[in-house]
Amino acid sequence: MRSILPLSLLVAAFATAPATADPGIAVDYRDELLRVTLDGSWGGTYYQVWRAGDPAGPFAPIESQFTLCTGDCSLTDASVVPGRTYWYRFDLLPPDGPVVSYGPYAVTVPDTPLRARVSPNPSRSAVRVELSLPGSRSGDAPLVADARVLDLQGRTVRVLHSGPLGRGVTALAWDGRGEGGRPLNAGLYFVRLSTPIGFATSRVVRVR
Repeated sequence: MRSILPLSLLVAAFATAPATADPGIAVDYRDELLRVTLDGSWGGTYYQVWRAGDPAGPFAPIESQFTLCTGDCSLTDASVVPGRTYWYRFDLLPPDGPVVSYGPYAVTVPDTPLRARVSPNPSRSAVRVELSLPGSRSGDAPLVADARVLDLQGRTVRVLHSGPLGRGVTALAWDGRGEGGRPLNAGLYFVRLSTPIGFATSRVVRVR
C-alpha cells in the first residue's frame, strides 16, 4: 500500500529542490487505460503526477497528495480521449534528497483504427476476429456495424456480427464454419467490416 507524505516534509523539500536531467518514460495504452512509467528505479521515493492539456499548463494533479512509490513510478489515467495529446509532470521526493520535477512529457493517446484482424492466420480451426472502431468506448456512441466472411467471389459464407458495435476493440470467435455449420474448404477468404464511417477488410487463409 502506498503511504502519504507528511505536509511539513513536503514543504521543506520543495524549498531546496535543485534542477536535474529528465529520465525517459514508457507509455502503454490498452483497454482505454493509459499507463505512463518513469524510467529508472525509484523504490522508497514519494511522488505526485500532474497532467495538462497544454505544455504551458495549467497542470492538475492525477492524485491529490504525494504517495510512496514501492517500485517504478507510474500513473494510470482512465480519463484520456483517443487521438489527444496530454502533458505529464512527475514531482519526486527521494529518501535522501529534495523534491525534483521531471517533464512535462508529451503523450499522444493512440486512436483506434478502423480495422478487422484475424489470428491465428493461416488456421485450420477456430480463430479470433478483432473488430476495432475509432473513438472511446466510454465517451463515443456505438456504431451500426456489419462483419462477415466472404469467399473469393464476394459471396457471404458467414455473418459474424450485425448491429451496434462499441468503439475500441471487440473480439469475436469464429469456428471456421459457414452459415450451414459445415467447415469451410481450404482456401482464401476475407473478413469485411462495414460501418457508416468506412470499411476494413482482412485476408483469411484456411488450411487443411
